[in-house]
Amino acid sequence: MKKIRVLTMLASSIFILSVLGCSSVTSNTAANKDEPITMIASEDFPSYSSIGDLSERANTIVRGSVIQTRVEALNDMVQAPAVNESALDEQLNPGGEDIVPFDKIYTIYTIKVTESFKGTPAAGDTIEVKQLGGHLGNTEIINDDNIKFIPTKDYVLFLETYEDTPASLLNSVQSLYVIKPAAKSTQPGEQQSKSEVVVSANPENDLTLSIEELQEIQNEGQNK
Repeated sequence: MKKIRVLTMLASSIFILSVLGCSSVTSNTAANKDEPITMIASEDFPSYSSIGDLSERANTIVRGSVIQTRVEALNDMVQAPAVNESALDEQLNPGGEDIVPFDKIYTIYTIKVTESFKGTPAAGDTIEVKQLGGHLGNTEIINDDNIKFIPTKDYVLFLETYEDTPASLLNSVQSLYVIKPAAKSTQPGEQQSKSEVVVSANPENDLTLSIEELQEIQNEGQNK
C-alpha cells in the first residue's frame, strides 16, 4: 500500500490523516475507485486559560440548536507564499511520499440562533458550523476529537467565522457548552429556581461557563 500524505495548512490547526484499508493509489486517485477508504483525523488547536481568553478570541458567540445536518466535501487548503518549490516539497515531504491535496469531508450543522452574545448573528438567524469528519461516497473520515451535535440540545458555541466557508469551533474541547434547565426541587414547598445551568459538552474541558458570564460578554459587546 502506497502511503498518502495529506497536506493541510491552516492558521489555527494542523490535520494529520492516515489512510486505512485502501488499495494502491496514485497522487490523484485510488486504483480502484470503488474501494472503501477510511481516514483517521487528528486536530491540534490552541487551548485557552479562561473564559475571558476564549471569548476574546471568538468573533462569534451564540446560543442555539441544530435544525439541519449535512455532509459535504470542502477544500480548506491555504495557499502558501511563493517560495522555492523544490525546497518546500523536500521540507514538507522529506520521505518523498505523494502529497495529495483534496476536498476534505465535513459534517455541517445549521444552527438556529436563539440568542447572540457576540458577533453579527441575531436571534432568529441561522449559522452553519462545520466539523471535520463524515461519510461521503466511498470515503469516510473519522475524527474522535469532535463532540457530535444533538438536535434536542440547546448549545452555546464559541466560533471563528469566515467569508466563504462555514464557521468552526475555536477548539473541540473548550468551545461547546450545553444549557440545561435548573434541576427541579425534590423538597415539598421549596421554591423552584428559574436559573439555567451551563455545562461543557466535552468532559475533558477544564473551563466552566455561567449564564452570568454570558450576560457580561453580551453587555461588553453592546457597550463597544
